[in-house]
Amino acid sequence: MRNEKLRKLSCMVLAVGTLLGLAGCGAMSSKSFQKEEIIASNVDDTAKEYDIEGQNEDMEKFETEGHNDGTESKDNGGERIGLGEAEIVNAAKFGNPKEVLDNIIITSNVEVKKTEEDEVQIEFELENVGLCTFAASKGEEFVLPNEVFVDSTKIEWTAPTANGKYIFPYMRVNETGDLFMIDWAYNGYCFAIYGKSPQNIDDRDMAGKIALAIISNLEEAE
Repeated sequence: MRNEKLRKLSCMVLAVGTLLGLAGCGAMSSKSFQKEEIIASNVDDTAKEYDIEGQNEDMEKFETEGHNDGTESKDNGGERIGLGEAEIVNAAKFGNPKEVLDNIIITSNVEVKKTEEDEVQIEFELENVGLCTFAASKGEEFVLPNEVFVDSTKIEWTAPTANGKYIFPYMRVNETGDLFMIDWAYNGYCFAIYGKSPQNIDDRDMAGKIALAIISNLEEAE
């Protein structure tokens, strides 16, 4: 009888111990889940914060370095010119001079010096000649200050425009013989290409090919 009571008491103690152990495991499991939820939440918050900081850094970089929003374009020299300027220097009324000069293999270092609605000036290097200038402006005659060009040195070409009209550009040399100029007029504008006259006349005549290429793009204003 006494042994039976001891056996029952031992079973009860074992059962209570087991329940307490399960309760402890449950509490640890609950705490573990809560800890995992806190860690996950912290990771999400950190990711959101990092994303916001990254967006801010990108925005600061965007504002600092600048951007091309369609109002600027790059020329072959890497310089930026405004969209309005690009339209002017490649306008049909001027014969698309920037485009022509950029795509002729005997020219280089094309640089726009002046762009206005009725006036354009572009400098470029001509092979075997050196620095030259293309200029166009409203008016009927192009004049270089303090320079007199001799008519007896005139060489004339016949050149068709984009509309099939013929004009007659001609080249002359100044009195000292060290400067040449090719000029012509069309549709209320005067045009000129000028530069230092090289010793080899054939090299100088290459500027005439540029003039003919520009003239072939000339169109009357609408």
